[in-house]
Amino acid sequence: MDRILPFPIKFDANEWFILLNIAFGFTWVFFVPKRYPRVLSTLMFLYTVSVAILLDHAIATPPLDLYDINDQKTYELFDVITYIMYAPYSLLFVYLFDKLNPKGLYFVAYIVVWSLISTGFEWIAWLCHVFKYNNWNLICSFTVYIVAATLQIKLFTYLLKYFNDSTRIQ
Repeated sequence: MDRILPFPIKFDANEWFILLNIAFGFTWVFFVPKRYPRVLSTLMFLYTVSVAILLDHAIATPPLDLYDINDQKTYELFDVITYIMYAPYSLLFVYLFDKLNPKGLYFVAYIVVWSLISTGFEWIAWLCHVFKYNNWNLICSFTVYIVAATLQIKLFTYLLKYFNDSTRIQ
């Protein structure tokens, strides 16, 4: 009987990259001081995972098929785990945004720097064979990161304001 989500054909660099990044990423999450409600962190976690899933299913599957994830062309267990890998870093992204509170050109610089960091992270993932590009490249990824990061900050600031306003009312 076939598994719904098959295991990797061979456990190698891409699986190790994913697992080590999840371990490293969530380690800092447990030790960083809390700056906002836990529910807000959960929403940011879900935002990141949802955006990754939606984009991958929109552009990494036929008819576009711009890239493949991990070892197999079909969906596998580590494809799902890959989505979780991004979440702790997106929490660091909003945590530092909340702490630094960049405005104006500093806001633009913050988004660009984090998009460059994300693109660099993806490049390392590509070197570890997490991604295999068909008709995709890192410039495309950088553009996506600019949009996704901006939207995440806008969502974060909206929700933070909502939670701050609702706690004052009580």
